[in-house]
Amino acid sequence: MENGSSIKFLNHFWKCQPVSNQPKILLVDDDHFAAAVATEILSSDYEVQHIDNGQAALNLMSDALPDLVLLDVDMPGMTGYEVCRRLRDAPEIGDLPVIFLSGMVSEEERLAGYEAGGDDYLTKPASAEELRSKIKLALGNYAERRRLKKDLSSAFSTAMTAMSTAAEIGTVLQFLKTSFSCPDYATLSREVLNTLGSYGLEACVQVRGQQTTVSLGANGPCSPLEESVLTTMSTHGRMFEFSSRTSCSFNHITIIVKGDTRGDPERHGRMKDNLALLAEGADARIAALDSAAALTKQHELLKQLTASTRKALQGIDQRYRRQEAMNSQIFQDLQRNFERSMLTIGITVSQEEELAEMLQRAADNARALFEDGLEIGAHMETILKQLDTAGN
Repeated sequence: MENGSSIKFLNHFWKCQPVSNQPKILLVDDDHFAAAVATEILSSDYEVQHIDNGQAALNLMSDALPDLVLLDVDMPGMTGYEVCRRLRDAPEIGDLPVIFLSGMVSEEERLAGYEAGGDDYLTKPASAEELRSKIKLALGNYAERRRLKKDLSSAFSTAMTAMSTAAEIGTVLQFLKTSFSCPDYATLSREVLNTLGSYGLEACVQVRGQQTTVSLGANGPCSPLEESVLTTMSTHGRMFEFSSRTSCSFNHITIIVKGDTRGDPERHGRMKDNLALLAEGADARIAALDSAAALTKQHELLKQLTASTRKALQGIDQRYRRQEAMNSQIFQDLQRNFERSMLTIGITVSQEEELAEMLQRAADNARALFEDGLEIGAHMETILKQLDTAGN
């Protein structure tokens, strides 16, 4: 049977065997008698497959990988050393354990085996005990290497995930810092979209503030349909997944992320966490903008009220002063008329003095009342100045 046909047969034979928990050993040796002896020694503990040349062994291992290779050194065509070197150059099987079998036991041969990448070197014919011991040790070391490699891969993956998570959280923190200086809803919405874009995510956002509602996507204002979907999603709870989209809503904001990341559960989980942090931070900023707008409006109303009150007080003051002048004139006229009347009325001097005194008291009382009104105006002016100071 030709080599190609032999390999196909062996592949088919090995693949068709009942599933076994025994480790698989590929024995590569052109000495069929020695191979039969080794197979007899190992068959109780291992699943042994024999092939008689190096190239055929390499071809076989491209389809069915053993757990260990027992490799004769001196073979026609391709030596065992060359086979081992080619194995070590193959990325996927480069760490497969290889034990050389050879009748050549010189130091140079052992060194050549080491340089070729072998794990151990046995002299033919090897005793059954030594052969089993060497194979057990090599398989144990191989299993340990694979475990360590898996642990290393897992540790590397964990480290990369931690780095990615830290970077993503850093992006969210940068957004929170930037959001403090956003003066309006539209600017804040664009910052949300830019932050999600840095994660490689396309999104649309709706901000519902006391002043207005803003709905934006990556390319500008949302379409009426998109705006309608955003409004609908605002009533579907904190986090909602539909089709290939994920929405996140807080009191004043709804964000819909486009694209399905659920194929990568770890990334999808991080995306949802970061989306919630982003939305919560934006929601707090919207509330702050609304509070600032309300305070500004109250401040303007207070300024208007202060100005109106001052104008009214100024009018009252002017009227008071006009009234003072008019009252003074009235009392002066009354006094002159009284004095003229005294010349024609037959009363005594004491009666005249008593009437004049009564008239003067009335004038003094009227003047005191007017001055009290001026004092009230001064108090109001002080209050207005205090309001001006508080408003500024």
